[in-house]
Amino acid sequence: MAIGTVRRTKRTAPGKRFIAICAALLLPLAAMVGLSAAPAQAAAGATATFAKTSDWGSGFQAEWTIKNTGTTAITSWTVEWDFPTGTNLGSYWDALITKSGTHITAKNREYNGSLAPGASAKFGLLGSGPGSPSNCKVNGGPCDGAPPVDNPPSAPGTPTAT
Repeated sequence: MAIGTVRRTKRTAPGKRFIAICAALLLPLAAMVGLSAAPAQAAAGATATFAKTSDWGSGFQAEWTIKNTGTTAITSWTVEWDFPTGTNLGSYWDALITKSGTHITAKNREYNGSLAPGASAKFGLLGSGPGSPSNCKVNGGPCDGAPPVDNPPSAPGTPTAT
């Protein structure tokens, strides 16, 4: 190349440059839309079932069965319920149980908390009185495995137009 000769570089057509700029600007927007449109992952489902296995009038033996009804493993479980007034809790096994008034909370032991899909664990207890549980929750959801009820909020006060 001679001195003073200008070397020309290949120029990109204006249309191609415009498309490249638009693509570069739209890529982050497409990523955000894609993230917000992704379906939510379902949490592992569980059920908890109560059954009296023996009743002798003044007392009873009962068993809870926790079943993983979801598609992913559960690494721990907690079952909560209320016993009616007059029900007393005695011995229990295969769970760590705490009591506050008539509210009972049972947590898995170190050997029975992990449940593969379809697997179940059981724990038992002795009690006296009526012994029919209510307000049951397993891992924060209803014991029957139904989704939690989400009641819409009510209107605050009595709105008036001015």
